[in-house]
Amino acid sequence: MNFFAVMALPLLACLLLTLILPALGRHVLARGVIFVDLALAQIAALGQSVAFLLGAEPHDPSMYYWSFGFTLLGAALFSFLWDREHSVLQEAFIGISFALATAATLLLLANAPHGAEHVSGTLSGEALGWVTWKDIAIMATIFAVAGAFLFFNRRKLSLCSEDPKKARAAGLSVKRWDFLFYAAFGLVVTSSVKVSGVLAVFSYLIVPIVCSTLLGRRGPARLYWAWAIGLVVSILGAVLSYSRDWPMGATIVVLFGVTVAIISLSVRMKYVDNGENENSKATGAAEGDIVKKEFRLGRGGA
Repeated sequence: MNFFAVMALPLLACLLLTLILPALGRHVLARGVIFVDLALAQIAALGQSVAFLLGAEPHDPSMYYWSFGFTLLGAALFSFLWDREHSVLQEAFIGISFALATAATLLLLANAPHGAEHVSGTLSGEALGWVTWKDIAIMATIFAVAGAFLFFNRRKLSLCSEDPKKARAAGLSVKRWDFLFYAAFGLVVTSSVKVSGVLAVFSYLIVPIVCSTLLGRRGPARLYWAWAIGLVVSILGAVLSYSRDWPMGATIVVLFGVTVAIISLSVRMKYVDNGENENSKATGAAEGDIVKKEFRLGRGGA
């Protein structure tokens, strides 16, 4: 079988993830709750584990319902339990939620048949290599609903994400909009985790938008660059996965890590070079002033 026959559907799934997750990642970055994706994704995986224990098959609709129900609960907790003014406490609470959801998943599946394989799959995204047209159709429908919500409410969501005090002054209920955002976020995460795993979802959400920000992109251009970065990494991941017979989800996560490292180093080196150039210019100007002063003194002495 050729490359496209094997990798067409996984690549299409990655394209869908690239389109929706960086758009959500902009708000996550603005809110300063970087690990909320990991927490919600793990809570969704906990819901999947409960459904798995109850005998649900991987493509059983009940598995999605359980997963989304748990995610909605997490969204409600993150929205109403803490104010975003207490950002350190909220981030700590998100980290605690992730740890509890992970530990609960491990305990639930400790003695279940094939429990270890289920846990490994939810993290690494092994199902990405076996995605079906039905999975693609479900993802596209859910992502379209979430994308429409983000687009039509973009101004209110941006205001609540970037300046909650100003949003309150404008008469917006920040907690309600937080819950709606986290609910839409959970809707996307629930279907994404099932296909690509917790780690890949986190990478698609955060890495492209961080790389775009490091490159100095602002406004709509930041999202366009994030889409481009996600697309390139997805294609490279598919090629490496096919040629090396590596798990596609884990391959993409590693490539995202390499990408952000390269961009960070290149931006840092550019910053250092610019700083050295500025210092050189300043030093040269100072030396020039000294020479001119000495010349004037010399002429005066003559």
